[in-house]
Amino acid sequence: MIIEGAPWAKIETLAPDAYDPYWRITLDFLKIAFAHWPLWLAERGLIDRAKRVALLIDDEIKALEGAAPRGPTIIAGSTGANRATARLIAAIARAPQGAVVLPDLDLDLDDGAWAMIGADDDATLGLAGHPQSLMRRLIGAIGVKREDVAKLGSPSPALAARSAFLTEALRPAESTERWREREGALSPPALAAALAGVTIVVADNETEEALALAIAMRETLETPGKTAALITPDPSIARRVSAELARWGVEVEDSAGRTLGQSPAGALARLILDAAIEFSPRSILALLAHPAARFGRARADIEGATRALELAIFRAIPLKSLDDLDRAFVEARQAAEDIHAHPAVHRVGEVDRQAAEALAREVARALAPLRALGPSASLSDSLTLHRAAVSAVVAGPRGAAHDTVEDPRGFEPLMELMDEWSEAAAESFPTALAEYSALLDDALASARAPPASGGHPRLQILGLLEARLLSFDCVLLAGLDETVWPPSVDTDAFLNRPMRAALSLSPPERRIGQTAHDFVAALGAPKAVLSRAKKRGGEPTVASRFLQRLVAAAGAGAQAFADAEERGRRYLAFARALDQPAEFRPGVRPAPRPPVELRPRALSVTRIETLRRDPYAIYAEYILRLKPLETVERDMGPREIGIAWHAALQEFVETHPFGALSPEARDRLFSIARERFAPLRADPAFAALNWPRIEAGLDFFLAFDRKSRLDATSVWVEQHGAIPIPLASGAPFKLSARADRIDALASGGARLIDYKSGTPPGAKEVKVGFAPQLTLEAAMLRRGGFKRLPPLEAEQALYLKLGGAKGGEEKPAGGKGEDIFALAEKHFAELKILLDQFSCEDTPYLSRPFPKFASRFSDYDHLARVKEWATADGDAESGDSP
Repeated sequence: MIIEGAPWAKIETLAPDAYDPYWRITLDFLKIAFAHWPLWLAERGLIDRAKRVALLIDDEIKALEGAAPRGPTIIAGSTGANRATARLIAAIARAPQGAVVLPDLDLDLDDGAWAMIGADDDATLGLAGHPQSLMRRLIGAIGVKREDVAKLGSPSPALAARSAFLTEALRPAESTERWREREGALSPPALAAALAGVTIVVADNETEEALALAIAMRETLETPGKTAALITPDPSIARRVSAELARWGVEVEDSAGRTLGQSPAGALARLILDAAIEFSPRSILALLAHPAARFGRARADIEGATRALELAIFRAIPLKSLDDLDRAFVEARQAAEDIHAHPAVHRVGEVDRQAAEALAREVARALAPLRALGPSASLSDSLTLHRAAVSAVVAGPRGAAHDTVEDPRGFEPLMELMDEWSEAAAESFPTALAEYSALLDDALASARAPPASGGHPRLQILGLLEARLLSFDCVLLAGLDETVWPPSVDTDAFLNRPMRAALSLSPPERRIGQTAHDFVAALGAPKAVLSRAKKRGGEPTVASRFLQRLVAAAGAGAQAFADAEERGRRYLAFARALDQPAEFRPGVRPAPRPPVELRPRALSVTRIETLRRDPYAIYAEYILRLKPLETVERDMGPREIGIAWHAALQEFVETHPFGALSPEARDRLFSIARERFAPLRADPAFAALNWPRIEAGLDFFLAFDRKSRLDATSVWVEQHGAIPIPLASGAPFKLSARADRIDALASGGARLIDYKSGTPPGAKEVKVGFAPQLTLEAAMLRRGGFKRLPPLEAEQALYLKLGGAKGGEEKPAGGKGEDIFALAEKHFAELKILLDQFSCEDTPYLSRPFPKFASRFSDYDHLARVKEWATADGDAESGDSP
């Protein structure tokens, strides 16, 4: 209301009862705000920023109207969208030595259509979305008639024809009946002249659009001295086109530039705050990855220590917070001593480990003052400590900021911004660190970074405002889709349209009229390329109403318009061909055939299952010796739950190896479980959601254990076993296993039990041999493969599902009634055949040969490039073996 010059007292004249109750609520809120805002400013000796601008303009108007002599005063290119600016323009026009140059005032539109636009100063009474709506309001404020405005210069015949066509195409909708006459600007010869230099690009998506525009700009450079400018209200389009031009080594500076937040200095400032707030492995690694991070070291030393920190500590153990660094270091060293630790962890030497630990402690020291800020810390303290942290992070080996930062100029504006804020910050303004971070983000987003140098002198990327007074040989109007150009109309959250009209406020459609004016003005170049995309962000788009008007005015099937679209298809053809390979060969399923001597000679029963389901995974793990790294800040998930289950049940059964359980067995089992699950139960979500199901699983296991001991003479848990298997080639092979539990039965047989905290395999998977763990363990047991047990024939093989809604479930391997002895011997015989096949160099390690039985996710699918060939390979889709 201040900008529009509407007095606040007028808000009292509104009658909210005539509208929905929502508007009464918002109106009451505005009345409170308007009553208290001036008082708040007065108490602090401040003035509203918009009010100050308005008063300055009023003072300038008084000076222009005063008796004191003034030199020539000229204002050019303004549409007077701001009412205060419009008053200033009017004052300059009335001044003795004043002159106003009106941008693109339409002198050709007929008087009837001009009258429809609206002569009243209140633009809501006219057509606010028309290109001339603001110009009509401005000359009304100046107090002149359109015919009194002098015309400067004369356009070429082609541009004059285009101007006349735009006048007709964008005339008020109420007067479009004149299009039927097809005379003057809409006649075929006139259309051909108007659109002779116009190209229309309709791309499939925003990526194709950007590449086509970049090609058009690159084409301009082929003609010496020619200039071109991309004009768009969408910064993302500007960034895409700039990136595409870089493929030819052409750099173009966007007139909007970049914010301080987008500069390396701004990014570092935010990373420091993120690390101080979260103090987690990910936030620390992100901070250390910034090229300006030094911490008193050379950059090469930082990179080496960061790599060791990530491998030896952050990926070695589940770690969410770094509040206790010493404990984390101890746990990481213990994890490195485990023979099952990742090879990359073992390869980190003691010197590198110490450098990593020292760097982590240095980061902690640099961030400690910021992290110690309480919720009531003042803004001044936050700024001071943040600046100190920035200095500590970028300090080089000798304590000075390093001179190889990607954009060192960005740090000076950052420090200046922080100094300005420090001077203005009131001690009574409290900000928690997270609030200060949000406040700084907003400040960095509004501050400008120093412009980059080296932009091409003949190419520019401009916004709508910057392009108004500049001329080029070729202009590219990009983003001609609804919600982009023109922008979407945002309705007022506080006042509806009738209320805004009653207060003499401009309607929301004013922005459409302004962008329509910019559209017409931009088309004044000899050559123009109009572009849009059928999809943006994967969503269908609607062509800009401006473009639709041009099509409608030209008429269906107009040859001139068809020619313009054909010229656009030329650029699209270039764009599509540019990245199109000369020949495309779909990926094929990998089938590596490594030498026999490199093939594994020992596998566990669980790896035999992998060999059946996905041989390529065995090839990658055992022959290429690739093992996936653990993720940083990994959650303690299914694997840790399974380990805790096995450890708890092993400890419990080992304390009760045979005989009936005592009455205290339940208390003992729950006590052991609480200890083993303690790291998991530290998570409140796990304690609330998972632990009750685990308790139910413990009761289920206890009931099963009591029952199973009735026919068992002894119980053996976590038994390691191995047997040799002679191959047809004469080479030895060792099959190993670790049985979760083996019950020696009074009948002389045995019962094999495998604990499952997840979903057990289905009966069909077991029968056909894709889940042979228990059956191969049974075959090993019959052949004396478990040293602590005599050879026994398995009478039962069970999967014991633990946890879940029911507490647990018994699932016989292969299904109820299955002869486990016969199935075990069958699987063992098939295993020998399989191993003989893989002992032959002609047998490939295929990726997912049986997709139906393959694991849903594999650590090596990306290495096998599964997504490249799975859709094209009929075998992969059908589930049959190739």
